[in-house]
Amino acid sequence: MAGARNFREAGDRAADLPPLLLAAAGARRDPRTGAPLAPSGSTLRRVAEGIDADAADLLVCHWIAQRARPRPQAPGDQGSEAPRGLAMDGKTIRRSGAGNPEDNVKLFSAMLHDQAVVIAQIRVPQATTEVTQVAALLDPVDLAETVVTGDAAHTQTETAAYIYRRQGDYVFTLKGNQPSLLDSVAAKLAATTTPEHHLDIEHSRGHVVHRQVWATDAAGIDFPGAAQVFRIRRDVFDLSGQRISKEIAHGITSLREATAEAIGRWVRQHWDVENKIHWVRDVIFAEDHQNAYFGATAHSMALFRNLAIGLIRLAGRTQIKQTLEHLAADRTRILPLLAASAHDRQDFALALLVVVEEVRSGDWGIGGNSLTTEVVHALQRGAAG
Repeated sequence: MAGARNFREAGDRAADLPPLLLAAAGARRDPRTGAPLAPSGSTLRRVAEGIDADAADLLVCHWIAQRARPRPQAPGDQGSEAPRGLAMDGKTIRRSGAGNPEDNVKLFSAMLHDQAVVIAQIRVPQATTEVTQVAALLDPVDLAETVVTGDAAHTQTETAAYIYRRQGDYVFTLKGNQPSLLDSVAAKLAATTTPEHHLDIEHSRGHVVHRQVWATDAAGIDFPGAAQVFRIRRDVFDLSGQRISKEIAHGITSLREATAEAIGRWVRQHWDVENKIHWVRDVIFAEDHQNAYFGATAHSMALFRNLAIGLIRLAGRTQIKQTLEHLAADRTRILPLLAASAHDRQDFALALLVVVEEVRSGDWGIGGNSLTTEVVHALQRGAAG
């Protein structure tokens, strides 16, 4: 939470933690003074190497899922509650295979579209790929009222049948890995005289982007749960109107009532897993630059990074790097952030207030004035939400 990118930095950050936070984290105490002791970088490494990362990831993801707030209903959505989007995607952690890229750790995760938090993650066995691990990933997740999105690799009969059987919906893109299905979808759209159409124009970074979506029913398409097929075309122009690039993609969905606009939105939001999770872990936390060869280190550090990102996002913050810098400048600022991200904010803040009073009154070699009333007020603000 203070932006450490490796175990040495994590040990340095821990050494700077105030007694309040060390006590709240359950740090062991100095037998002579009673003051809480910060763990060293070596201790943190041993913990990361030795934990059961699979079990820890399951618990962390369940904790985040329980605290993720329901998606607010979008304007124009029908029904009492809009479905939530869940993006599936895999990530290979570089420098985790002891010099052999074939042995690098591969993780497969599921991220909520609207809040950009990971609520499921597993390690992919070495002898297989993420495509075979969809059930293992999603079994702990309630898929009712959920739209699962995936790239073309996941447009598989078994995956669609699994999601549909569990009362979820899907939106998948299509590529050459399913040539017969791709041909059928393209022919279906070509034969439709009046498919539903939506155009979105975006001005971004000196370019003008046109995104068009066409959708029609999936009658005659042999794919589990298929309700609609769609085509997406993306044209990028410079400011003079000269086209720079053109991309066309096809896809299939089980959503019967979704408009072309909504389908395009589901596809675009899917890629937030790359921008808001993988990019953050790679660039801000330097995940691919940390040597993590032994034990469960690579997996456990990935789940800790997911937890940090999740806590920040559940507290309503969207600027991860800025928030980490803010917390690094004053570690007590983490208290209201944790209170804001907690399921029961009031109970969390009251529990921390007990720790504050224990530290202030205890004989830990720190003066009572070192824990200022601003910390207490910050906790109270966090409890108020």
